[in-house]
Amino acid sequence: MKYLKNILSTIAIICLALASCTRESIHGDGFIQTAGPGRDEGSRIELDEKRNVLLLYSAGYNSLNSFLKEDIDELQQGWLPGSGRNENILLIYSHLTAKGGDYATPTQPTLTRVYKDNDGEIIRDTLMRYPEDVHSATAEQLHSVLSYVNSEFPAKSYGMIFSSHATGYLPAGYYTNPKGYVYNGQQTTARRSGIWMAPQPVPYIEPEHDPSLPAVKSIGQDQVGTYGHYLSYEINLDDFAKAVPMMMEYILFDACLMGGVEVAYEFKDKCRFVGFSQTEVLADGFDYRSLTSHLLGSPTPNPQAVCEDYFNQYIIQTGTYQSATISLIECAMMAPLASTCRYLFEKYREEISALDPSKVQRYYRSSYHWFYDLYDIVAKAGASKEELQQLQTALDQCVVYKATTRKFMNAFTIDTYSGLSMYLPCNGSIELDKYYRTLEWNKATGLVN
Repeated sequence: MKYLKNILSTIAIICLALASCTRESIHGDGFIQTAGPGRDEGSRIELDEKRNVLLLYSAGYNSLNSFLKEDIDELQQGWLPGSGRNENILLIYSHLTAKGGDYATPTQPTLTRVYKDNDGEIIRDTLMRYPEDVHSATAEQLHSVLSYVNSEFPAKSYGMIFSSHATGYLPAGYYTNPKGYVYNGQQTTARRSGIWMAPQPVPYIEPEHDPSLPAVKSIGQDQVGTYGHYLSYEINLDDFAKAVPMMMEYILFDACLMGGVEVAYEFKDKCRFVGFSQTEVLADGFDYRSLTSHLLGSPTPNPQAVCEDYFNQYIIQTGTYQSATISLIECAMMAPLASTCRYLFEKYREEISALDPSKVQRYYRSSYHWFYDLYDIVAKAGASKEELQQLQTALDQCVVYKATTRKFMNAFTIDTYSGLSMYLPCNGSIELDKYYRTLEWNKATGLVN
């Protein structure tokens, strides 16, 4: 009996000891939660994250539907991460039409995680299905998706590929209907006091396109309605930047005309690198088969390699398909460029306003005349050799990589290429000036006073 009592006593001591030990469990949010003697219930110790997250935000409820679907297929043929807790993460947000040209049938956007299991099988895990009435080309939805990614996948770094139509810094609706655009200060603020304003569509007129030429990715667009009654949901540049809830390592735009100094400066506090094209982007876009190997295949993402692959796949083409511009900007180095430009814009204000647009390096086709080379504007305005050297030094500090073909779709030749486009006020409009004054680049430089 004494022996039995000793056993029971020993068991009791062991149970008491186990009960007093600290309990640890790893939660899906990437934190270790601990509880025990001398520790408050629910206190959290952040893990030392080693993984990187890549989000492809594919807004294809528009004429790019088939091209963006093909991009997603090619992406999944490339390098894919595993499923472990410390593995890098590949996420795809996709919103496509039910069929080509059908902009009247609502479809559900999805957020999917793609990885390979231990047997090497590709797994497509659908994390979210959004309501059919959601518009992907809105700051509200972009913010919602990125906030989910940020909260559910804590990581060392985040990066995003944004693939859709785009029109650079231009406000929603301006590109296809400049004569009908009237600036309204309300429309440049997507969020007030933490509340997102309801997205509003703008009239949409299909841009002219020569069927003998390659299709282009002409920020974001959800095209809705039927022929003759189209509307378009688009994101203003400043609203796009406000929608990004966390600091990102890079944002790469697989979309037309985004390669402006206005875009880079708007994102200077949102990401380390921004990559984009000054011209339109042919509909094939990035090289999606190699993309993940550069951004997820090693501990440190390499967005420059993505830009290099993009250019290399077009420089080997012939005819109109040999058409591409691309640059990668280090956003933290934008301030010296803004300071230099502020001085030059003020000194040569009259000369800039009197420029002959036809003599300045352009990046547009047809009559969409709102994109010129930054360096060439200042040079053609008469800046001195010393001032141009100062400007070039500032550009060299922030333009990490740049490349261009000699011609673009046989529409124009590229003789001067700084890696950044810019608005030329003397070839703009009064209403566009009103909107332009709200952009951070103009606040920093006073291009439009």
